[in-house]
Amino acid sequence: MYVAGYMNSWNGEPLMQEENSEFWSRQYSFPSSGSYILYKFQHGSDGWESINNRSASVSIDTTLAWVYFDNQPPTDAELVYTNVTLTVIDEDNGFQDIRFKGLFSNWATVQGYDDGTNGDETANDGVWTAVIDSVVGPSSYEWGAIDTDNGDGTTCEACDGSDGYGTWLLDIIGESNQVFTVEDDGSVTGSTSFTIPYQGDPITKTVIFSVDMTEWLDEEGATGMPVFSVARGDQMQVRGGFNGWNCADPANCEMTRTPGTNIFSLATSITGFPSTENEFKYYMELDSSSIEVLNSTYGDIYDGIGWEDSPQFGGGNRNFILGAEDGSGLLELELSGYYDLPVTGTIPSGQTVDITFTINMTDADADGFNLAEDSVYLSIKDRWLKYLQGLGDDYTAIASANGDGTYSVTTSFTGPFPWHMLYTWGFYDVSAAAHVEEGGGFGFGRFRARYQHADANNDCAWGDYILPEDSWQLDPPLPIEDFDPGTICITLDIDKNIFPDQFYLNDNYPNPFNPITSISFGLSSSAEVKINIYNILGQRIVEFNKGRLEAGSYNYLWNGENKIGENVTSGIYFYEMKAGDKFREIKKMTLVK
Repeated sequence: MYVAGYMNSWNGEPLMQEENSEFWSRQYSFPSSGSYILYKFQHGSDGWESINNRSASVSIDTTLAWVYFDNQPPTDAELVYTNVTLTVIDEDNGFQDIRFKGLFSNWATVQGYDDGTNGDETANDGVWTAVIDSVVGPSSYEWGAIDTDNGDGTTCEACDGSDGYGTWLLDIIGESNQVFTVEDDGSVTGSTSFTIPYQGDPITKTVIFSVDMTEWLDEEGATGMPVFSVARGDQMQVRGGFNGWNCADPANCEMTRTPGTNIFSLATSITGFPSTENEFKYYMELDSSSIEVLNSTYGDIYDGIGWEDSPQFGGGNRNFILGAEDGSGLLELELSGYYDLPVTGTIPSGQTVDITFTINMTDADADGFNLAEDSVYLSIKDRWLKYLQGLGDDYTAIASANGDGTYSVTTSFTGPFPWHMLYTWGFYDVSAAAHVEEGGGFGFGRFRARYQHADANNDCAWGDYILPEDSWQLDPPLPIEDFDPGTICITLDIDKNIFPDQFYLNDNYPNPFNPITSISFGLSSSAEVKINIYNILGQRIVEFNKGRLEAGSYNYLWNGENKIGENVTSGIYFYEMKAGDKFREIKKMTLVK
């Protein structure tokens, strides 16, 4: 048995069994100032309770009351025991070692057989079998199966994370955990078998991962959130199913900075089926010296904060497929920011912005919400935002009723902080003495995601922002706003306090870029200024005419769109700056998606 919650960043930790009883427990320490925690129990590391999050407020030494898993007490029904035969049918995919796991085994692996023994009827027919003895009923059991191939050229034996987890076969066919039920009379209903159709021959490709860290750098000239420092020994990593979600082998997880850029990349060989979805996340591995700096500046850093929560995926894992063999042996993934944060997507340091969130709770009565007595709250899920703002890892804000079934909460944030908001809504059910919160899990849409937008009519200034109204939705995937970094307002920043002694055009930054880059230039005297952008064919796709500008230094942001607002494709582009008849220069830049 395991427990997961705010106190361990929702990473399940084992409970201790009370002698030989059915009771399990674990002890945690919390600040004496008091803490509000959410948590759930797990039957095995994957078998989550199906109820809403449990909650507790602790300010003194406390022993919480015993509870039943899933709040289901023992019944008076007579226990029955039955043998359950589980099968996985492999339609010529060539799996070599299939093992079963589920609630019946506390999610430990049980060996499967395709050799005509141990309950398997026919050897080498692709039907893998495991007979689970004396399964207790009446009860229901989730289950699935793995192949011991880790997908990185290694296989697991323990398959508990110490040597990998193998390949979760249900992911290949896009299905959730299977469920069977042992009925009162000992009969078995539900799913005891699943089939994996032929997926095509496994292929191997070199996959290139790239992440832009511009808005996270703690180094000279950076204007984002000062967190990540190469000089202090921090590393960017890719962690996913292909490497067991760890960095045991640095060659297939550690990313390298491209010289002259803020882009970190990894090229690694991955073997799998062409259409199987591969999940991953970018991970920030902070050196102890960085942790010391952050601790002294912002307070104790949260455990596991290096894992990103991508707004594009509603906080869930990123994914890709290898695709059909095309002869190149190469797959280059789209360049993304850590947390999807694009260049210039950070509210400037020192600026305070009020963000207003609103939810319509009209349909929440189906989930137990009582307008007359229950309270509604907002739960911020971006852990870096909470940490840098000093909010606490379990931060929630009580919403105010607007009198029409909607509730609102306004929260102030001080820059630097990102343009995105990751959050969920919840309510405290007075009658059930329980917190009910949207979303959850680890998949797509476990959180809501929305974005602030600068004021195009006020020189692209960031200001107080009212997010669109949400509607209550208990189960994931929760709605997320379309991710479009091209909507970041384009402005021409002016520093009239700097007077160049000559005309100049700097290299764009960053380069390569996706999709925003900065083009800076200087004027030693007033001039009519034009900036043109051309594609590789020499066709002008952008014409920016600012008119007469006074002497000074300027910065123009291009968002990767042509003059009719269409996103341009990856490739090489040329930008030209003309200052009347006094100056003209052309430079090259590369857009990478």
